Amino acid sequence: MQRGERECFMRIAVFSDSHGVKEPMLAAIEEQKPDMVLHLGDYVRDAEAIAAYFPSLDLRYVRGNCDAEVDQMVLNFPILADYSIFPVGNRLIYATHGHVYNTAHGHRYNVKLGYESLANAAHFSGAQLALFGHTHEADFLRMGDVTLFNPGSAGMGRQTYGMITVKGTEFKCEILSL
Repeated sequence: MQRGERECFMRIAVFSDSHGVKEPMLAAIEEQKPDMVLHLGDYVRDAEAIAAYFPSLDLRYVRGNCDAEVDQMVLNFPILADYSIFPVGNRLIYATHGHVYNTAHGHRYNVKLGYESLANAAHFSGAQLALFGHTHEADFLRMGDVTLFNPGSAGMGRQTYGMITVKGTEFKCEILSL
């Protein structure tokens, strides 16, 4: 850390595949009080409920395979991104639902068929952490220099979510039950 530079400390709640089940996410946010919330799609319109209950919260999202362009007509925020790359401290996070990547340039991946393409997309974007959903199964692993983290499904099956704690250049990922 450089002199005069402040160490980043942040808690990020990560949800995916809520499929209309909003209440457990809202309760988790109330309990955990994260600095940021990410919704990784299916149904990203559930993020509207999060925004309504927590209007000052830093909320980010990407769309999933169950989110359609028609949803954009009824929402007050843009949902058309299939992936997002953003900094947290001095690290980059690559967030996607996991079903498709940048089809305009011919790149595709589906995490139900394996994680290699997602790990490569994150690596070549400079990200150290790749977040994804789509499988409804919580998962956490490392591939090369990229950590892959799936919070599971907030709305189906076991109902889990992720909590990421960032301290300086390090991040800790946890899978929690709703």
